[in-house]
Amino acid sequence: MRRLWGCLILCVATVAALLVHDTRDSAAADRNESSHAYGSHPRQTLDAYWNAAGEERGGKQPGLVILHGGHWYEDTGWATWSRTFADAGYAVFAVDHRLNFDAPWPAQRTDALSALDWIRDHAADFDVDPGRLVLLGSSSGGQIATAVATYGSGAFRVDGVVALSPVNDPYRAWRDGNAGDATDRQRKLRDNATLLARCHPGPADDSASAHPGCRDTWTDMVVRNRASGGDDAPMFLLHSENDFVPVRHSLDLEAAEEGAHNMPANGVTVETVAGSAHGGALLKEPGVADRVLGWIAERTH
Repeated sequence: MRRLWGCLILCVATVAALLVHDTRDSAAADRNESSHAYGSHPRQTLDAYWNAAGEERGGKQPGLVILHGGHWYEDTGWATWSRTFADAGYAVFAVDHRLNFDAPWPAQRTDALSALDWIRDHAADFDVDPGRLVLLGSSSGGQIATAVATYGSGAFRVDGVVALSPVNDPYRAWRDGNAGDATDRQRKLRDNATLLARCHPGPADDSASAHPGCRDTWTDMVVRNRASGGDDAPMFLLHSENDFVPVRHSLDLEAAEEGAHNMPANGVTVETVAGSAHGGALLKEPGVADRVLGWIAERTH
């Protein structure tokens, strides 16, 4: 009996020691997490994840602003990656925005711009340096992120944009979704781009008949149409080889920036990885997360 009690006491002590060790060494013990509204609409909210910057960093750290994907129609969670990026030394803000059934384009870009303004106004609350901000967007969120990069003087608004499978050309997505061999995901993207515009292009690419602003809306949703070269933020754009949002979306944007508007050759970097991963799933591919963090670090440290 004494031997049994001895084993029980030893087991309890061991578990207690492990719990103390985990709490002391876990970054989660010091990480701050909070939710905030940056506008009046119920979806104009963001979740913040950050660790104190500390004196050794001058009390400030760069910020990473995440725009989720979901065909402009759904929310997708980024809590796990937000915590990972926060523990890598960033103040992270996972931003929600009005979806396509809430409001048509450009409401989503407007929300991203408003969230950036809110973050700058409250930078001291998160130990974030408002002069060192990078956007990371996934899929439809990637389109919003690159639209911010090319809207006005994007280079003065953010230090860079990382976009994972960005739908930089919703009109191309509409055409791909109409192809005879289109997949369910391509058709879903087509339908939600149409809802985003509140109209669909006509068969002769004459969408003016749908409503007077229809053509202008589709033109504005295609990111390369706002490319201006040096005034735009640098971009790192990634797709998989079999991505249902093909790399052509990003190659066309790169050509518009570097060919038509003389952006420096490293202004837009386009990469493809093997497989068919899409959006945030690309970060799980070998080496991708490290390359993304390395690219962000070059522009914020």
